[in-house]
Amino acid sequence: MKLHRLSVIALSNRDFSSLSEKLAEAVGWLEIAAGQGAELAVLPELLNRVCGDGYGNSKRKTAREVAFDDWQSETAPLIEAAVRLQIWVTVPVLHRIGDDLYNSFFLISPEGEPVWRYDKVSPTPEELDAGVVAAAPTQYDWKGVRLGGGICFDTCFPENLERQASEGVQLFLIPSLWPGGSQLNHLCKLRSTRVAISYPAWSRIIDIDGLEVAEGGYRQETLRFGFGAPVYTATLNFDRVSLYGNHNQEKMIPLARKYGRRVKISFDQGNCLWFLESLDPDLRERDLLQEFELTTAANYFAGCARRISECAA
Repeated sequence: MKLHRLSVIALSNRDFSSLSEKLAEAVGWLEIAAGQGAELAVLPELLNRVCGDGYGNSKRKTAREVAFDDWQSETAPLIEAAVRLQIWVTVPVLHRIGDDLYNSFFLISPEGEPVWRYDKVSPTPEELDAGVVAAAPTQYDWKGVRLGGGICFDTCFPENLERQASEGVQLFLIPSLWPGGSQLNHLCKLRSTRVAISYPAWSRIIDIDGLEVAEGGYRQETLRFGFGAPVYTATLNFDRVSLYGNHNQEKMIPLARKYGRRVKISFDQGNCLWFLESLDPDLRERDLLQEFELTTAANYFAGCARRISECAA
């Protein structure tokens, strides 16, 4: 078992009177996330847009008008909160380096240090027209978990995320101003990865079975009327494994009989996948794979692809 607790925060996309008001609200939700035991919290894209991002909003400013020249000073309340609350925080901002603009997020450690920067790989046409630079994806090792990134429009190009998943990314952090679509669920199931996407209307944490383990946002009328906090928290087991249905099926009942309530086994019939995880800190998934000679979905399909390539050569 490798358990980590995450929060996604559906910070409102309404018009704020000032940046300080918006950041103060974000800090308040970080306090809730930390109180729920979250080790890491994700905030939505473009914190420096004080006014709602809708194109009909007359108060909406251009990218160059809102871009930060010194993003750390501008977002100091969030960095200070990370230290005070001892929580890892994503800080998504539009910022300027020379004449270039970057739509990025920074991962802030509990020591207040920006340890990872992810730049948007696929800016929208409007962003490109404004001078936002398209960048290459980056990754980061966090507490034994390989993190990858995506920002909003990046999720419309599945090859961006699939390439990172094929390189071993176990969790995608995705600040966004759109819900990411069902392709995120498909990515998690297809590539045995996970997603934490923060979007004001619908933030989600998706596990390797493609199902949301936490979700919510301002599309819910209860939240819009002030019932509850837009903070959605869940614990993920990063040792949970996805197994191809065939070649494993005759071993699952003996495994269940031997380990009983010490394991959790589920079967997704529509996709012919088993999902196996230990519920006992003294029982490791890797040992179960070895003991029962189980084949992970990733290894099964990689082996099939090699054979097909060899036969086609």
